Amino acid sequence: MNAEELFESLEHIDAGLIEEAETAPRRKTPWLALAAAACVCLIVGFLALRQPSAPAESVPGVQSWSESLSAADYFKNNTQPDGPAAAPAEVSLVMPPWAAVRSLDGERAALEAEGVLPELPEHPEQSFQAQYSGDGSLYKVVFLWMRRSAGSLEGYSDLCLAAAPAERHEVSDEIDMREIPVTVTERDGILITAAGCDGQEKTLTWQTDGGWYQVSGCWNDSMEDVVALLDWFWAHPLDLAQFTPPPEDLLREADPADHSDAFANAIPDFAALGYEAESERMTLSGDDPVWFEGVYTRGETRIRWTVSTGADADAWAACLGRPRKFMQVLLAETLKEQDYVNLFIDTGDRPLLATLRLESGTPNDAAELVDSLAGE
Repeated sequence: MNAEELFESLEHIDAGLIEEAETAPRRKTPWLALAAAACVCLIVGFLALRQPSAPAESVPGVQSWSESLSAADYFKNNTQPDGPAAAPAEVSLVMPPWAAVRSLDGERAALEAEGVLPELPEHPEQSFQAQYSGDGSLYKVVFLWMRRSAGSLEGYSDLCLAAAPAERHEVSDEIDMREIPVTVTERDGILITAAGCDGQEKTLTWQTDGGWYQVSGCWNDSMEDVVALLDWFWAHPLDLAQFTPPPEDLLREADPADHSDAFANAIPDFAALGYEAESERMTLSGDDPVWFEGVYTRGETRIRWTVSTGADADAWAACLGRPRKFMQVLLAETLKEQDYVNLFIDTGDRPLLATLRLESGTPNDAAELVDSLAGE
């Protein structure tokens, strides 16, 4: 499937949207490989994160943690799938789920000295980063400790902690966990979901009021190493607030009037349609606009219009497709269930996701704006 076929079929969007996509490179950013890796991590994280919402004692199969619980016990219900190992899924998002990335590689020593991160001298290499949405909110932080042995896979290791604000990663109740053998452990009132087993990637995922967290190890990492990383962060909870807001040189506010052509094909001509601008905001990453939000009113109608260069799997799952490529009845039906719709905008330069939020008004008002988009 090529990009055109994908987006022509977005009106039938489902989980398959993120399974295959080809897009033009994003300006100045080698994001495609990052997007593919991020999507794989997101999918695994989404599946592993789905934990029962009822109290642990009322959920069948949930074991209670104790000091005597071994690393293998965390994964005791997980088995090797029958048959040969499946090839890694070639999946990518249409765009990265974030708008800007801040490298934290140079801060490793300081973060260790402050007790924010554990010291792992046997993993001398790292890939640390904080990822931000276009509005400046934290999307996710990733701390990946690596070990490589020249000419051999024997010492290969990838230990990782990924963490994000909880509201960014809500998991659909429609996910069927029966096909994925997991083990759930209740520890200090929190449920920990373990996925994977020996010879596979292993993940331990939990959620608190502060966010969701996942430690993982590669096929060559032991259960003991993964659980040891869990234990460290259990004793030293990671405070995500220390990574917000992003530094000013990464994301900065800009006057939309100074970048009027930035999202020209992704923003309706509100003035021509009789709307007044209540507010307009834009952020830049470097010199590139990456996010825009405007609020517009016309009589009793109030529209919030957002354009972003970053969109995660949840955003694409709620995307109707290209403007004028879906029937207005779908737009109207969607707005009966929720107050917003996501639209794919292909500017020919980079993919964008636009969100129309109908704060007051009718589906006809929304349809008028969608139909007015030039070049669609």
